Amino acid sequence: MQRLAAKIISIIFHPMFMPVYGILILFNSGIFLSYLPGPVKRIVIIIIVVNTIILPLSLVPFYLSQKVIKSIHVITSRERIIPLTMNSIFFYLGFYLLNRLQVPDLIKTYFLASFSVVVVSLFVSLKWKISIHMIGIGGLTGAIISLSLYLGVDMKAVWMGLILCSGLIGFARLELNRHTPAQVYSGFLTGLLVAGGVMMVG
Repeated sequence: MQRLAAKIISIIFHPMFMPVYGILILFNSGIFLSYLPGPVKRIVIIIIVVNTIILPLSLVPFYLSQKVIKSIHVITSRERIIPLTMNSIFFYLGFYLLNRLQVPDLIKTYFLASFSVVVVSLFVSLKWKISIHMIGIGGLTGAIISLSLYLGVDMKAVWMGLILCSGLIGFARLELNRHTPAQVYSGFLTGLLVAGGVMMVG
């Protein structure tokens, strides 16, 4: 039962979904982004979904057929290199498209933070198998915390929810024996610091 729960948690909170979850939080947070016109929100969401979910997923059959990865779980750090490289390209394309639109800089900075997290994940994976799931939720948590501090907005309820989710994801990755505790904790801290730092500087 615990393993089933761990698998479900790992799917729901897959790293590729984090940028979309983040922008949905921002659009419903009560800050000025909440008041953007509906068509603008839809375009932003479409760009993010296409570049962070649809395009990366479209290459999975190719990765499998060419033995780039052995399974959809991408277990070893070596298997991650090409997918993360392509994801970095897709994320950069998304950032480029958002820059071409007349959208608030905060949205661009948020996606730049997401792009930065993917790039750091790639470079770390060259040497070590860090938890990408935890980098993803750590990045989302760091971005939201930095944003709320920067804007002076009370988003403690969201913080607590994300921290709770982080604990659940950490449990799931350990329960499935995908990572060691060190890989889980370092993944969360890496995402937290990278995304949080980009949001503060940006």
